[in-house]
Amino acid sequence: QCRLRPWLEEQIQSGRYPGVQWLDQSARVFQIPWKHAARHGWNIDKDATLFRNWAIHTGRYKPGIDKPDPKTWKANFRCALNSLTDVKELQDRSIKKGHNAFRVYALL
Repeated sequence: QCRLRPWLEEQIQSGRYPGVQWLDQSARVFQIPWKHAARHGWNIDKDATLFRNWAIHTGRYKPGIDKPDPKTWKANFRCALNSLTDVKELQDRSIKKGHNAFRVYALL
């Protein structure tokens, strides 16, 4: 079983992904850039890395074998995140549209 929460905490902690960061570490509040792939300036290596690495982690994507599919990676990541009972999106703090779209979540 690939547990999303410990994996995600590790990724946030790592500082490897631009914009994936704690907003309030003591309250366990973090943000994930959520730029739409159709937007100008979207870049698979910059804007889809977190989603891609989750797909690799879960075995749903094998680099060099499977065709890159950022839309599916993102959808799978979102579904996995939404299915967690101990992670909640802070809707009022998320910005869903535009160049700097991001989502804000809290680990409960």
